[in-house]
Formats: sequence, structure tokens, C-alpha cells
Amino acid sequence: MKKYTPRERFRSALEHREPDRVVVDLGGFQSGITGVAYDKLKRKLGLLRETEIVERIQQLAKLDEAVLERFEVDTRYIFLQPSANWNPQERVEEDSVSFIDEWGTRWRKPHTSYYFDPVEFPLASAAVDELSRYPWLDPHDRSKVEGLKEEALNLRERGYAVCTTVSGVFEQSWYLTSLERLLIELQENPRFAETLMDKVLEMQTGIYGNLLEEAGDYLDLIEIWEDISTQQGPLISPNLYKKIMKPRTRELIQFIKQKTKAKVALHSCGSVSWAIDDFIDIGVEVLNPVQVGAANMDTKILKARYGNVLSFWGGIDTQRILPHGTVGEVEKEVRRRVDDLAPGGGYIMAAVHNIQPDVPPENIISMFDTGLRYGHY
Repeated sequence: MKKYTPRERFRSALEHREPDRVVVDLGGFQSGITGVAYDKLKRKLGLLRETEIVERIQQLAKLDEAVLERFEVDTRYIFLQPSANWNPQERVEEDSVSFIDEWGTRWRKPHTSYYFDPVEFPLASAAVDELSRYPWLDPHDRSKVEGLKEEALNLRERGYAVCTTVSGVFEQSWYLTSLERLLIELQENPRFAETLMDKVLEMQTGIYGNLLEEAGDYLDLIEIWEDISTQQGPLISPNLYKKIMKPRTRELIQFIKQKTKAKVALHSCGSVSWAIDDFIDIGVEVLNPVQVGAANMDTKILKARYGNVLSFWGGIDTQRILPHGTVGEVEKEVRRRVDDLAPGGGYIMAAVHNIQPDVPPENIISMFDTGLRYGHY
């Protein structure tokens, strides 16, 4: 069989053709690994280097090339950078540390926690006519994309699939108001919710336009993170999703597709089977994750129903199997998901979500080694 480069393997799989083996992914903002888990993995692999955090809120590690090569990872990531003018206004207190992001939201991490959570929302009490007066970030700030063209070109020339991740309209909107308020406004004051989301979309198209102008020719996948579900079902009314959120996500996807040939993935944790037809309708080509522990997310059923038009990314259980299973149970889990999702292409093997601090390094090694060994076509 032909020996594929990582990018050839990635493109073939997402075009629903079978390459030599399944695609292997690690390192995105939804398929990464926390610094604590990464430190343990590096010690197990005998790699003694200090860990750098590449994504602060989730405390995700910047991966060493030696680790990516050890697991034959096909993907490499580029990320938007903070503005050169951003002032995070950090606070270090007795029990926590916090900072303000570029949009104006304060995030806080207790010293006993692994993560930052949003705690102060700049538009928590704003009226609709105040939205135009809010000091929005500059969406055309070129410092956020400085050097990304060269980075993406280098990764392309080395034969890797080049990926990036960006925030969706709904998710970024509730970071500004709190989730509770935005959910209430969607029901009781949709004018506020729609005005806010339109302004966020305007900001995002400016920022992402710069990103795609720099690196769009070299990207193979751009992922939009946009959580709209719980473990059991919709986070909001499906009718509200169709009326308010879906059109704006469609507009964002159409904007992206005008500027790159990269595949578009949508990330939404939880039970999203209710929305998959809508995702396909607005141009989503890859679903991330396949959260197998959520309701109505059976991998065999999803593949049978949507496998001809949608690719699946993830599927290796991060709630029970990876942190609490044995090495043998991890191997069984990987074999099951490969059997269900890999036939005919259309599968990117990865953990359901970021690998958490309580995942033993032996289970991480088992996941990737089994995928590489068992995932051949």
C-alpha cells in the first residue's frame, strides 16, 4: 500500500477515502493534554523538559515534537495570538489567580484548581443600546496573526495537516454576559441576544479574516468551538437554535469557506444528535467530539446515519475509560471506535476531549499505540 504523508492521510480520510491507517490527532484546544497529565507522560517516556502552557484557561501543554513523533500524530496546530496591546490585569491573591481576557471577561483559577473559570462578565447588566458603546477589541489588529503564515507554511512543507481552532458566536457571547443571562435573554429579550451575537460575529469575521488571509492557503482544518448541548440533550430549545444561533453560525462558516479550502469542523460537547442535520445544512464537515458517554451518541449508529457526509473526530472516552480504565480496557475502547468509525474513511482518532490530569500515562500510550497498530486499512 502507498505510504501516505500525514497531510495526505488526513485529506484522504476527510474526503471519505481509506488511507493506509486512521488519522491520529493530539494537540488542539479540544484534543490536547493538560500540563499535569503531560508532565506524567513525559516522565514515563523519559523526556525531561519543562512544560510550557499554550492555552491558559484549560491549562493545556505545548507539545514537544518528540512526543508528537513518538505517537505518529498527523496534525499540527497554529493558534491566534494575544494582541500586542492586551493588558491581562492579572491578580494574584491568597487563594487564586485571575486575569482579564481581550474581550473583557475576568477568569479565575483557585490555587487548588486545574482550570480558569469566567467569574466577571463585562456585559452582565448591559442594556441593548449600551452594546454599541462597549470598548470592543480591535478585530483588525495584525499582531494577533504575526508569523502565522510562516509557521503554517513550514508545517505544510514538512507534510503535516495544519489545523486551527476558533471560538463560535454563541460561546463567545455568553463569555461576555454569563451563560445564565444569555439563556434568559434568548427567551425573554431576543433583541438583546441577537444584537450581541451580531456584534460578536462582526468582531470574529474581522479577526478570523486576518487569520485566513495569512494562513488560509495552508490550513487543512479550522474548528469552531460552540457548545450547545448537555450530556442529555439540547442546552437551549431546538427552535431557538434554528431561529437565532444557526443562521449566525452559517454566516461564520460561509465567511470561512470563502477564504480557505480547509475543512470546517464544529466542536460541541454532549449529546448533539438532535442538531447534526442542522450542522450538515450549514456546512459543517467534521463533528468534534463524538462524546460517547452522552445520550444518543452511539458511534455505530452515527456512522451508519451520517458517515457518507460527515467525518467524526474523537470518540475515545475521556470520562471513564481513559482516567479509570485498565490498559486492556483502553485498548478495547480504541478497537471499538476504530471498528465503528473508520470504515470508508472519515475518522480522526483522538480522545473525546482534552486529556485530563487524572489520566495515567500508561493509558495515553495504550490509546495511541493501539490506534496505530489496529487502525490500518
